[in-house]
Amino acid sequence: MLKDFFMLAARSITHRRMRSWLTVIGVFIGITAVVALISVGLGLNKTVEQQVAGVFGVDTFVLVPKGSFGPQRHAGGSSDQYALDLEFLKSIPGVKVAAAVRQRTGFVQGPTKADGTSTQGFLPVMGLSTELVNEFESFTGKLTVQPGGRLFLPEDKDVAVLGADTAERLEAKVGDTLLIAGDANKELNLTVVGIMAPNDEEASTGSSGGFSAGMQPAQSKDTIYVPYDTMSLLWGEASDVLVTLVRTQPGADVDEVADRVEKELNARGSEVSSITYSDISDAIGTMTTTVSAFLAGIAGIALLVGAVGVMNTMFTSVLERTKEIGVMKAVGARNSHILTIFLIESGLMGFVGGVVGTLAGLGLSALASMFIGRFFGVQMAVVASPALILITLAGSFLLGAFAGLWPAWRASKLPVVDALRYE
Repeated sequence: MLKDFFMLAARSITHRRMRSWLTVIGVFIGITAVVALISVGLGLNKTVEQQVAGVFGVDTFVLVPKGSFGPQRHAGGSSDQYALDLEFLKSIPGVKVAAAVRQRTGFVQGPTKADGTSTQGFLPVMGLSTELVNEFESFTGKLTVQPGGRLFLPEDKDVAVLGADTAERLEAKVGDTLLIAGDANKELNLTVVGIMAPNDEEASTGSSGGFSAGMQPAQSKDTIYVPYDTMSLLWGEASDVLVTLVRTQPGADVDEVADRVEKELNARGSEVSSITYSDISDAIGTMTTTVSAFLAGIAGIALLVGAVGVMNTMFTSVLERTKEIGVMKAVGARNSHILTIFLIESGLMGFVGGVVGTLAGLGLSALASMFIGRFFGVQMAVVASPALILITLAGSFLLGAFAGLWPAWRASKLPVVDALRYE
């Protein structure tokens, strides 16, 4: 019997083809907007998660100043730097390797020129752990120096690597000696062992890459880099750490180790928060879900308009088929049969709009991905989620059926005699 009901409903829709298609268009526009926006949101979420996973991996977390990440970000009292005992951190169970970045502004005197003078000034000095380059290239990017120079070696102390602009300003080259003054009367003569070369991204976009993209200062070409331990010789114990990268032992639970490290360091006075891949992923998921839901809610207004169109069409259909309803009741059709036939008819109109709208929405999201990739240089994933498709198709049928509920109910309640006498 249900098959017969579907056949009757389909025949009625095809009989009033123009009116039905105009009604379907209203549903189709709303479904297209909803599917496109949700699909773009899912694609953005997947793209960002892939980028984060490529950097973090499954065994790495970051230590940042407390209050600089999460719901309490920028809360009162938060700082851009924090104190850290790096050796104690390395001794915590579960930690395999750790690397930190320190930064200070120091008085710098360049090499003596031919006329006996030298360039002087205050410049940012950044201390880098050797492990930062050897173990965390996914964070730092490819760090390269100009020909004839090199990066730090584990045993290096009194050496420096200059940013390109700093080297030009100080008129320094590989092999020259700089004087850097720290706290009180602490000062060191450092030998220049390398000058940073711009990476491909920096050369093409003009932005600084590597660790300078995510760790201050942003102007890596204006910075003097020294070994992490050298910072202690100039400024004492580390109270100026910007960020710390930690890799866990094989098989260790990253979240568990991160919580342990955060707890033990805070107990020693280090105001830090740990950030794992799951923390980043959760934050991204919450943000993209909220944005997608908001946009989909706006697009849902078009769905409401489409539902009103379905209701209007069904009222007209009931009015035109009043005598037909009377005949069906006269030959034995019950109220529930009439109700079911009209609900199926309105549901089918919603379903057809859902099919066309889903295809159009996925196509629109693919075009949006191509546009973003071409003009913004971000290869965004296109997500055609089976769950999204199934929910959309089922939802469009239910939307149509719900919109036709009132007309269908009125049709089922028509008195037989009045329906048969209707002209």
